[in-house]
Amino acid sequence: MEHFSTETLKDLPLFQGMGKNDLEQFASQTPHSLVDYNKGATIVSQDMPCQQLIIIIRGTIGMHSFSDNRRYAFFELLQAPLALQPESLYGISTTYTHSYTARTALRALVIPKVGIAQLYRSSEVFRLNLINMLSAKIHKQQKWLWHDLSGDTEKRIVNFIHSRCVYPAGEKELLISMGDLGTQINAPRMKVSKALNNLQKQSLILLQRKKIIIPAIEKLIQAVK
Repeated sequence: MEHFSTETLKDLPLFQGMGKNDLEQFASQTPHSLVDYNKGATIVSQDMPCQQLIIIIRGTIGMHSFSDNRRYAFFELLQAPLALQPESLYGISTTYTHSYTARTALRALVIPKVGIAQLYRSSEVFRLNLINMLSAKIHKQQKWLWHDLSGDTEKRIVNFIHSRCVYPAGEKELLISMGDLGTQINAPRMKVSKALNNLQKQSLILLQRKKIIIPAIEKLIQAVK
């Protein structure tokens, strides 16, 4: 089994702040492996059981999410380092809610559940990092419940996209028809079309058939504030 140097580990999510002894103990005693993914490879698929923690160390990840009715899908690019859905390891539903693919060659640290349990028992810093990560996700989701979703059609479109982002910056894609988008934000199709075309004139989005490409979501968010 290939292992990490402690210098590599200390910069990864959930390992930041851990001391040298803790890192060396992980490298020598905790079950883990290094996995390489070729460009285009599927890392995990939505609704698959989550039986291990995958931490992407190097590369660019494409994340796809589908609505329950499969009427629309959302895509975004994410950069390493990144832990893939640690919240899916435990709880009522232990499945991935997104699909992940390798947009470049990737390297990942993979830790089975038994290794996560071992780390959680032995390292206070790892426990705090995991709790902080899960707490931040819960806080973000609860905050969106009270977010002001009113406003004109442009603002409601941007809120719809923004609320589905894991990271509110960079390139995103929304695969949806204008009619379905109108249904989601409670707006007539003609108003949706007008709003999208206005955003395209400002070079904030690019429209294709049943696809909205957002080159930089942070610029789009700022434009409608």
